[in-house]
Amino acid sequence: MRVTALSDLRPPQVRAVEEIYLEAFPSGERMPFDEILSDANNGVRVAYFALDEDTAIGFASACVLQSVQTFFLEYIAISRSQRGSGFGGELWRHICADAQLHQNVSAIVLEVEDPDEPDIDPGTAADRRRRISFYTDRGARVLPITDYRVPLLQGDGELPMLLLWTPAARSQPPTGDELVDLVRALYEEGYDLLPSHPLVIAATGK
Repeated sequence: MRVTALSDLRPPQVRAVEEIYLEAFPSGERMPFDEILSDANNGVRVAYFALDEDTAIGFASACVLQSVQTFFLEYIAISRSQRGSGFGGELWRHICADAQLHQNVSAIVLEVEDPDEPDIDPGTAADRRRRISFYTDRGARVLPITDYRVPLLQGDGELPMLLLWTPAARSQPPTGDELVDLVRALYEEGYDLLPSHPLVIAATGK
C-alpha cells in the first residue's frame, strides 16, 4: 500500500475514493466531498489517499486545531472489500508519522461512536467496540469526556461520541483546563460553532 496526494490521482481513482467515503460514513456525518478536496488543494485540510497498486482502497482527512496544536482526524476509511487486510493499520501508522512531521502538532484526536449509546442493537455496539479497540490497541486513549455530542453536518440533531487521543510530540493526554480547551477547539475550529452555541457552553461551562 502507498499513500499519496490528491494531485497524484486520476479522475477514476478520485471517484473510487468518493465511493469509499460515501459508503463508510452516514450522511449526517459527512462534509461535501468536493469541499474536502477543495480544502486539501488549498492547504486547509490534509487528505490521505491509499492505493494498492493503482486501486484506491482508503481515505482519510484531517485539519489542525491551531489553538491546541492538535491534529483533528475527521475521517478515516478503508474500502469494504479490503477491511481486515491490514490496510487500516498501515494508513493509521502513516497518519501518525505524518502528524509528527507537522510543525507544532502535539497530538491527534478523533471521534468514535459511543458503544453505550442507548437503544442501539448489540451488533452495532460490538462493531463500535471493535472500532475503539482498533485505535486503543495502537496507542490511542479514550479521553474522560462525558456527554460529548457533535452537530450533524447535514440536517438537524446531534450525535453522542467518544474522543480518542494519541500522542505526536506530546506524551500525555490533556487534563483539566487543557481538556476543556481541546473540546472548545473541536467545536469552534473543527465544526465552526460560535462560542455562544449551546454545545460549546455545555462543554466549557461558559
